[in-house]
Amino acid sequence: MIKGIFGVNVAVRDLAAATAKYETMFGVRAVALAEEDFAFPGLTGSQLVINGFHLNLIASHRDDTSIAKFIERKGEGLFLLSVEVDAMAKDEADLRGKGFELLLGEAAAGDFGAVNFVHPKSMHGVQVELIQPKRKG
Repeated sequence: MIKGIFGVNVAVRDLAAATAKYETMFGVRAVALAEEDFAFPGLTGSQLVINGFHLNLIASHRDDTSIAKFIERKGEGLFLLSVEVDAMAKDEADLRGKGFELLLGEAAAGDFGAVNFVHPKSMHGVQVELIQPKRKG
């Protein structure tokens, strides 16, 4: 079941400049995200947690990532809306049963937890990330 909105991911060209601007705007220090914090290689980022809401700024250091392709096509901006789920496999099946197209056959998993993505065509141009974060402790 979708538990709620987890956050948003913003595609940026210059991570340092974007991080400084967002920290100034929201008065929150960002935490650096390394490549292993992402489901796919070639990405780096920073995360600002604002009252429990995760605002991720994501940059690419490769030309073949989804972020790089997004910026090339559309420029910087809102890349996806992230929603938290509590049972990834069941939630994937439920969404497929309701006619939503998912980008991955099964969720990608790592130290971050598990993720899959609803195709933007299924959501009026907005990519939605399903995330089941790994619980710490």
